[in-house]
Amino acid sequence: MTRAFCLALLLAVVAQPLDAQQAQGSRVPRKWLMAGVGALATGVLATVYALSFDEDIGGCSQIACVVPVTVGLGAFVGYLIGKEMDDLYAVRYGHAPPVDLRGRELPLAMLPNDLVIRDSTVLVSGSEGVEVVRAGPRLERLGIRARGLRGIGPVAADERRDLLFVGSAVGLYRFPLLGDDPGTLAYANEISALSNDGSRLALGIGPAVQLARIGDSLEVDSDPVPEDTRVVDLAWQGDSLLWVLTEERLAGYAREGDTLRLLGALPFPTLARRFVLDDTLALVAAGSGGVYAVDIRDPAAPIELTNWSGARFAYDVAALGGTIYVAAGPEGLYILRLAAKGFQPIGLSRGVGFVAAVAASPQAIYLLDRTGIKLRRLDPQPD
Repeated sequence: MTRAFCLALLLAVVAQPLDAQQAQGSRVPRKWLMAGVGALATGVLATVYALSFDEDIGGCSQIACVVPVTVGLGAFVGYLIGKEMDDLYAVRYGHAPPVDLRGRELPLAMLPNDLVIRDSTVLVSGSEGVEVVRAGPRLERLGIRARGLRGIGPVAADERRDLLFVGSAVGLYRFPLLGDDPGTLAYANEISALSNDGSRLALGIGPAVQLARIGDSLEVDSDPVPEDTRVVDLAWQGDSLLWVLTEERLAGYAREGDTLRLLGALPFPTLARRFVLDDTLALVAAGSGGVYAVDIRDPAAPIELTNWSGARFAYDVAALGGTIYVAAGPEGLYILRLAAKGFQPIGLSRGVGFVAAVAASPQAIYLLDRTGIKLRRLDPQPD
């Protein structure tokens, strides 16, 4: 009778994961799995006790009491442990299932802060310099520029002219993109954002935007265009339309000769950080506000399409082939798709460290892992 009871209890507990697996997908709920493990482990102990002792010394010392109580207690403790594991899993993957992105990695010489891809070059700005890496499967390091420059902010490159522009709190510096020649101060002012279209360099100078022509020296076109708050990111759409992201809004400016004319703007309720253009969309990483998709087909009237706030903090965003990648810091890298009903989470990769920045090339996704101090090149197709 006792053996039959124990066998039935074990079968019932161990069989639970199979039913739960069919109901919830490929992942077996750990509460049932650990309950089965606990029941099995204590069942072995109870069996040893039953085979070794057959005396009645009072209390729950008989086999008929010891075996079911031991097995039941083991199953209960295992259930509690597994439930805590399930709760942690739910917190981690409550907004997207786990995925794995394969690729290569390159250890960096300094703690990375930001990432820019320009043609065939990856620029990684760090605490005391800019590491130049050739974009591609091999991740070939080409050297370190602006070594020792403090307070490095945004960077931009002009490969045709072999120029690297490095912004800082005190000004904009010019360095050779390839080579070890020293840099020169090209513009004395705080630089908060940069964007290069090949002939014009757009500068974010705190709460203002400035245009400059690229030549043997940097020639300022006209007076700065003031903004209400700090400019945090810039991007050219063609050679006549400049998008300006401040901490509070995304604004479109038409370039008319040497001047900028405001066309339209869209405000955000939280502080914006970075954005990327994807055809007729602007994708904005807004920190605790998540990610916004903005329709920019009419620059005079940009329209917010949808918002996704599954990540606790969106540091950066990139897009490739209809897939959207969100740098979520300690949570990892979120992968989304934009559908008629809004953003659809595809997955979350937690094995890529603290993702502080992300950028896309036509063939791959590049991201900064601040925990491992690495540049990662990932296959854009998740497993």
